[in-house]
Formats: sequence, C-alpha cells, structure tokens
Amino acid sequence: MRTEEFAKFVQSQQELVPKGGIDWSETREQWLLALDSLYRQILEFLREYTSTGSIKYGFSEIELSEQGIGRYTARRMEIIIGRQRVLLNPVGTLIIGSRGRVDAEGSAGRAQILLVDERAHSASDLIKVTVTVGNKGTVPPPPATPRESIKWRWKIVTTSVPRKFVDLDKESFFALLMEIANG
Repeated sequence: MRTEEFAKFVQSQQELVPKGGIDWSETREQWLLALDSLYRQILEFLREYTSTGSIKYGFSEIELSEQGIGRYTARRMEIIIGRQRVLLNPVGTLIIGSRGRVDAEGSAGRAQILLVDERAHSASDLIKVTVTVGNKGTVPPPPATPRESIKWRWKIVTTSVPRKFVDLDKESFFALLMEIANG
C-alpha cells in the first residue's frame, strides 16, 4: 500500500514540473523583473518626499545564491529618512508558496515583503493540507483544479499573530517604514 501511495506522490510531483524541466535563467530573470517592479512602485509611493530631498534613496548590488539558479547579483534598495536608514534586501525567488521575498530592515525591526498569489491573505492560503483523522487514515486535500494563471502581487507580512498578508500600497508601506524605522 505504501509503495502505491509513493508512486502516486512521485507522479503528482512530475506533473508540477514543466515539460523539459525548469528554465532557471528564465526564473531568475522573472524574479529580477519583479524586484525592479517593486522598487518602481516604492519610488512612486515616496516621490513627493524624494522630490523635495526629505527622503533619499540609493541602490547597491548584492550577490545571491539559490539552488538551481546559482549565483547572481540583485539590487538592494536603501531608503534614508533623516537619521533613519531602511534596507530592502532581496532574499530570493525560491520561496515556498511565493515568487520572491524581500526583507525590509530598519533600526527598530524587520519585516517581510512577499510576491504571492493576489488571492492569498495568509500563509495558510498557500498550503495544501492532508489531515489525519484518528486511526482511519488520512483525508487528502481536495483535487487540484486545472492550473489557473496566477496574478502575483507584492504583499507585506504582518508581525502580529496570526500572520496575515496585506496588499502593498502607499499606506501599508508607510506604516511598515514607521514600524521598522522607529517612527
């Protein structure tokens, strides 16, 4: 019985891999484009402050390394608000349930910004669960729906428990900056 279950598991995993394997250079390029899109969105949020010089920003290159993709460079953003400095550090694209993660780090804390399915409101929305029911065995998750095209959206992970995903917009980004920059 276990051998048959394992065979089904192996088959189900094969269906998740695109024909011809994964194009790692394409995966990396999509991630870097998404990262640039995030930075453009943030610069738009900050435009009224950067245009007057009350907020400054810059970019630097950092090296990332991910299994399959290998070593590559990505841009890190630095936001300077008076004496406060906030870094937006890209972590990578091979994040479970996500297309990418950026850590926002300030003097008072750290927050995560994830590129997730726009329909996701929490981590539990990204995970299929198999439930064990007494000694009657397991109840599998509902059958997978045909692959839908996913619309990816940048979301902030809340620090409160349970953790939720908040759409990244001007208001939520300003709240994040004040929280991690001791505002």
